Amino acid sequence: DTTSLRAKTHGSALTRDYSAHFFRWSFARRMIKQTDAVLEIGCGVDRPLWHILFVSTAGPLADRYVGADLNALPEWNHGRSTFYGEFNFVERWKELKRKHEAFDITVCMEVIEHMKVEHGAELLRGLRELLRPGGTLLLSTPCYDGKRHAANHIHEYTVPELEAAVVKAGFRVERRFGTFMDVKHIRKASDPELRYVHDRLADYYDSNALSCIFAPLFPDRARNNLWVLRRPEARTRREVHDGHGD
Repeated sequence: DTTSLRAKTHGSALTRDYSAHFFRWSFARRMIKQTDAVLEIGCGVDRPLWHILFVSTAGPLADRYVGADLNALPEWNHGRSTFYGEFNFVERWKELKRKHEAFDITVCMEVIEHMKVEHGAELLRGLRELLRPGGTLLLSTPCYDGKRHAANHIHEYTVPELEAAVVKAGFRVERRFGTFMDVKHIRKASDPELRYVHDRLADYYDSNALSCIFAPLFPDRARNNLWVLRRPEARTRREVHDGHGD
């Protein structure tokens, strides 16, 4: 599925889904250091994270950046940045390994749900192999509740299912955050003090904002999660046996 987030369409209305993207990019910016080499798969035609790192600030917030997308991208490169449009990462990730040194951090936001399970497994393998040992993957995707999923999503993962997939791919789960949630669950999930905070904030914020503000506290009740995954510093015997690091 080649659905692409666009500011001029998806950003024309204030919704929890689109608002959550801003907080994801802000979180990624805070995780990235000026000395880091960054790889983003599914960077989007508008390249929002790249703009945050290299355009919207007084100076670059990363050392180098590579962005790839299945959709066509403008034929344009900028200093420390390289873009690959119409690039099928699942089939071609080894090309990036030959062309670029290992990356400190890889970012893959709202991509894995747009492909079949077997392709998702190869996506995770490629993302791991392009990371240096000890490197970080930021991965966000919806949490399937067994009842509903977006019409343009090929496969949404349950939390246990995705956890098993990332561990099998050779990652260690370090943190997991909710990015947005159904507001009806906020008061149910929270203690009296948090319910008080929710009710006071509701005097000012609408449900879209509250959905994003409270979701990081309740990842298991959220509709979408952001995973912080680490490639271990050294391969285990099991990883060698399974062929990781080919």
